[in-house]
Amino acid sequence: MLVGNMRPETQLGIEDLMRELSSELSQVYRWIAEQAGLNQTDLMGLYFINRADGTATPKSLAEHLGLTTGATAILLNRLEARDYIVRTPHPTDRRGVLLSLGQAAREQEFLKLREKLFRLNADVIADLSPDEAVIVRRFIVRIVTNTRDSLRQFRTTEAAKGLRSKSE
Repeated sequence: MLVGNMRPETQLGIEDLMRELSSELSQVYRWIAEQAGLNQTDLMGLYFINRADGTATPKSLAEHLGLTTGATAILLNRLEARDYIVRTPHPTDRRGVLLSLGQAAREQEFLKLREKLFRLNADVIADLSPDEAVIVRRFIVRIVTNTRDSLRQFRTTEAAKGLRSKSE
């Protein structure tokens, strides 16, 4: 769907490049997961828990990864068995738990993806003028936010449809 004042071929070119970037980043994540002996979902879960800095819950992880509670429990059990995560009681919700990285995960290089990706693209980023960097950053933030929000909305809508069809 083409919108706005942009020429159609320019918009399609940007969409194609974003798809290609996504594919290349997926390859990087897959390679890092393979090197760590993990699957990609486990790796993304560890990145989420790491970024949350002790505030992640099983529910927030499930929502982030788009997993069911059952699949999330299996993932957490697998990561806990390898000492990649630690579950601690939630300080204000006696039924809840908080997730943090375990010792084995903190010792691994695979959590330093941000630094690795930055090094891969440092020269390209350094070539941006300050004004270009502001524009690129604003564009990426808007795309990420819109994609995240749209996916959450889509999942919620689809889940509601699934519940309605099961009850009919």
